[in-house]
Amino acid sequence: MFTSQLSSWFERKFYFDLKIGISELLPIAVPIFLSQAIDVVMIFCDRYFLSRLGKEDLAATLSGGILLFLFSTLISGTLGQITSLVGQYMGAGEKENAVRTVHQGFLLSLTVGTALAILTGQLAPVIFGLFGHETVLLGKEVEYFSILSYSIVFLSLRTSFAGFFIGVERTKIVTLATFSALFVNIPLTYVLVFGKFGFPMMGISGAAVGTVVSGIFPILILGGKFFSAEFRKKYATGIVIHLHIPLLKKLLRYGLPSGIETTANVSGFMFFTMVMYSYSSDVAAATTIVLNWDMVCFIPLLGISQAVSGQVGKYLGEGKKELALRSAYSALTLGWVYSIFITILYFTQNTILVELFSPQEQLQTFETVVYFATRMLQISCLYFLFDSTYNILGGILKGSGDTVWPMLVSNVLMWSCAIAVYTVKNIIGLGPLTSWWVLTAMVLTLGILYWIRFQNGGWLTRLMIRTDTL
Repeated sequence: MFTSQLSSWFERKFYFDLKIGISELLPIAVPIFLSQAIDVVMIFCDRYFLSRLGKEDLAATLSGGILLFLFSTLISGTLGQITSLVGQYMGAGEKENAVRTVHQGFLLSLTVGTALAILTGQLAPVIFGLFGHETVLLGKEVEYFSILSYSIVFLSLRTSFAGFFIGVERTKIVTLATFSALFVNIPLTYVLVFGKFGFPMMGISGAAVGTVVSGIFPILILGGKFFSAEFRKKYATGIVIHLHIPLLKKLLRYGLPSGIETTANVSGFMFFTMVMYSYSSDVAAATTIVLNWDMVCFIPLLGISQAVSGQVGKYLGEGKKELALRSAYSALTLGWVYSIFITILYFTQNTILVELFSPQEQLQTFETVVYFATRMLQISCLYFLFDSTYNILGGILKGSGDTVWPMLVSNVLMWSCAIAVYTVKNIIGLGPLTSWWVLTAMVLTLGILYWIRFQNGGWLTRLMIRTDTL
C-alpha cells in the first residue's frame, strides 16, 4: 500500500530531506509571494486615492474589482495550468512543447480574453443594475468597470508568461515585471485621478486607466525576456507561434476545471459574504476586517502553492516521483509552520488587529464591530492550518494534472457552505457567529478531504503530457 509507504516518510532521508526540499522551494516561492504582495499594494493605493474623492468612488472600486476578479478567474484559472504543463514538459526534455503550450495561452488571451473584456464592459450597466444600487454609486461603478474590464486581456497574457517562468523556476523575472506595474500605476493613477501636472482630473476613470495602462508594462518585460536570445537558445522560445490543436485541447482539458473551480468558488464566496453583510452594518464591517486580514496573511501560501505546483510537474515529467514527494512535504511543512505563526497571532493579538481599523473619533460606535471581528478571528484560528493544507495540496494535485476532483469537491463544499449560511441566517434565524462556524466547518472538511486524496498517492502516477492519461 502506498499509504503505508507514506507513513514511514520520517525514516526515509532521501525522500524527505526537508532542508534540501525547502531550500529548493523558497527561491521559487518568495518571488511569487512578492509579486502577489505588489498587486495588493496597487489595489490599496487605488482605493486610498479614490477615498479622497468620496465614498461612492471608494465603494465602486470594491464592487468593480470584485466583478473583474469574478469574470477574469475563468480564463486566468485555466491559463494557470500552464505552470504545471511547462514543468512536466521541461522535466521530460520536451522544450518545444512547453513553449507551444505557452503559445496556446497567448492565443486564448487574445481571443477569449478580448471577447470577455468587450462583453463584460458592454454589460456593465445591466450587471450593476441588478443590485439595486443608488444612482450615484451605479454611475461610478459603470464608469469604472467599463474601462477596467480591458485589463482582462493584459492579465491573461501576464498569466501565460508567468506560467512559463514559474514552470522553468525563473520566478525573479515575474517579480521584476510586477514591480514595473507598481512603479507606473501609483504615480499615473495619482496624476489622472487628481489632475496633476497639466492632466485633466479624471476621477474614478483615471484610476481605471492607470490600472489598464500599468498592466501593459509587465507584459513588455516578460515578453522581452521570453523572446530574448538567452531564452531562445536555452528554451527554444523563438519557434513560430501557431495554433496547436492537441496542446490547446490538453491545456483546456487540465486547465478549464481549474478555471471553473476558481470562478465557482469566488461566486460562492461572494454569496457567503453578501449574506454576512445582510446581518447588519456592524457585522459587514467585522466581516470585511477579518477577510482583509485573511487576504493579507494568505499571500505567502499562494506563493508556496504555485511554486510547488510547477516543481511537482517538473519532477513527475522527469520520472522522479521521490523528488516530487519531497517537494510536496517541503511545501506542506513551510505552510504548516507559517500557519501556526498566523494562528498564534490571531489568537493573541486579535483585538489589536481589529482596532487598527477602528476610527479614533468613533471608538464607541465601533464596539459591536470589534466584538464580532475579534470572535471571528478567534474562530479562524481553528481553520487557518486546514486552509493552508487545502490550498497547498491543491497546488500539488494540479501540478500532477489532478484538476477535476479538486474542482468538484471544492465547488460542492463552497456552495453547500453558502446555502447553509443563507439557511442559518434567513430561515433558522441564527446569528453571524454561527454562520462563521459553518465557514470554518467547510474549510476543515476541505483540508481533511484533500489530505486523504494526497495520501492515496494516485497523483504520483499521473502525467498530463502522456497521451493516455485520463
